[in-house]
Amino acid sequence: MENFIGLKPENDERDKLPISPVAFGSGAKTILPSESHLLLSVREGSVSVSHGTHEEKLADGMMLFLRRGAEAHFVEKSSDFECEYVLFDSEESFLSHLELDDVAIGEVGEGVGISSVVKMSTYALEYYHDRLRICAAVYSSLAKIARDGMISRLERFDTLSDRLSPAMLQIEQRYMEPLTVKILAHSCSMSESVFTRSFKRVYGCTPVQYLIKVRIEEAKELLATTDLSFEEIANACGFKSAKYFGDTLKKVERITPRELRAMYQGMTQIKFF
Repeated sequence: MENFIGLKPENDERDKLPISPVAFGSGAKTILPSESHLLLSVREGSVSVSHGTHEEKLADGMMLFLRRGAEAHFVEKSSDFECEYVLFDSEESFLSHLELDDVAIGEVGEGVGISSVVKMSTYALEYYHDRLRICAAVYSSLAKIARDGMISRLERFDTLSDRLSPAMLQIEQRYMEPLTVKILAHSCSMSESVFTRSFKRVYGCTPVQYLIKVRIEEAKELLATTDLSFEEIANACGFKSAKYFGDTLKKVERITPRELRAMYQGMTQIKFF
């Protein structure tokens, strides 16, 4: 790569820093790290990064983190592509709290970037405080990439939650009916498999488990506030029979309908003075 500067490790206090720069530089070439991590910032043009089944485009003002040994490829690089980069070592325990994927992308923000690192002279690197500046610049850039990734995941989560809202409405309004995953998936214009995976990712349970929770809560309300029979409550809440209702309540709440109703009745008899 152009303007490549290698760092010769020295046996002094600098080796104890959590981030250890190996080399840095700038230019139009792209590299894939094998023995160290890569932090790259695009100054001009664009390039696409292919990893696994995904391909993401890096444009001017974007940063890339590649973990040591990550399988990725640079493709479709524009003719005006210019970048700057730092190769560095770091213990996994230090990087783990940033929750960075093997391939992570973010945007250069105010006060964030690695220009100050790649423009340092080899002479300047002989000073301990300049090695600290390198660590600080690398870490601030990594932290920005991690924050951008978290925001992106939250945005995707919100979008997915919105897509699932028709199914949630179906469950809340039609829980007493024989709803199926097929019906719920169709309301969201999704296949059953994609719908089930998406639902579990957002709500932490399957659609059927969530439907049962809603039915149980409604049944508990009726047990506490009415004298309806167990069969009537089962029919009103979408359970097939009183037995199925009782078995489900026992499994979920560790209590039978009769025991729960007795508990509610006991609570209403308490008098406060």
